[in-house]
Order: sequence, then structure tokens, then C-alpha cells
Amino acid sequence: MLRAKLSEARITLAKDPNHPAGLAAELFALTKALEAKIIAAYLPFGTEPNIGGFVSGASAHGLKLIMPVSNPDGSLHWIHYAGVSAPGIFGFDEPTGEPAELREAQLILIPASAVDRAGNRLGKGKGFYDIALAPPEVNAPVAAVVYEPEVLNGLPVEDHDQPVDFIVTPFRTIAVGSR
Repeated sequence: MLRAKLSEARITLAKDPNHPAGLAAELFALTKALEAKIIAAYLPFGTEPNIGGFVSGASAHGLKLIMPVSNPDGSLHWIHYAGVSAPGIFGFDEPTGEPAELREAQLILIPASAVDRAGNRLGKGKGFYDIALAPPEVNAPVAAVVYEPEVLNGLPVEDHDQPVDFIVTPFRTIAVGSR
């Protein structure tokens, strides 16, 4: 029920033409503050927070991107992103390129449906990112990217849920230090 309510509200939020620039500015500031040069990011799909400005400007800021590709078993594999994509198993564009490992990342950006001030993230319910973030060798800071109204006071948490360290909206970045 919560996911459905958030999804409905997101339809309007995703249409704001100022959000991509705000997200890019916040994300570039965060990478600079963390001195991160290898960033795990994502290609936004549908109403996910549009980090396209960050993705397209990463190279000019001296950043290298690695991105996820969905596997049928619910896991993700990672590639070095060079601006090329093709339809993935769910029909939307996913990056193509040379293999990478998530443990290479110095900052991991993940989409979320909502996140709370304790760093608990609500995803789409399939667990792809929770699986990817679980191995101990994946230890880079994680930032959930959401719209401002999706920063909540509390969320239900399950044992497999992986917390985040930062919340990034088009207007601010919040350090939650949950890990």
C-alpha cells in the first residue's frame, strides 16, 4: 500500500523540470566532499529520480561510472559505463560495456521509493540492490536518491534490507551515517 501511494505521488514529482539539475548539483557536491572518483550509478527509468544530468556530466568532473544490469535470478552485475545502453531483461534500457565489480565503487547511488531519516530504504520490492549491497567487500558509502516528499520519519524494515549513508534529493543531501 505504501509503495502504491508513493508511486502515484511520484508521477507528479517526476515532471518537475528543475529536479534533474538539482540532483546533479547535489550529487557532484557529494562526490567532491567524499573525494569519490568511481561512482556506481544507474540509468533512471520511468519516474525514478532523474540523475541523467549527473550521468552525462560525470566524465567532465573526472568521474568514472559503473552501473548495474539486471539478471533473471534477482541479482545485478556491473559494467563500466561508456554511454552505451540496450534494452535489458525488463525491456528498459540498461548500460552495456566491460565488466566491473561493485566493490570498485567509492560511492554507490541507488534509486529508492522512499527513505527514512535513519537510513532505511524502501525499494521496488524485488531486493536487487539489497542483494548487491550485502557482501562485506561492498563497503562504499551508499546514497539513496529520492524526491523531497519521499524522505520519511520511519519505514518498515526487514532483515535483508540494506541501510544507506546519505539521502539525496534535488534540494539537499542528508548524512544519516547508518552503516
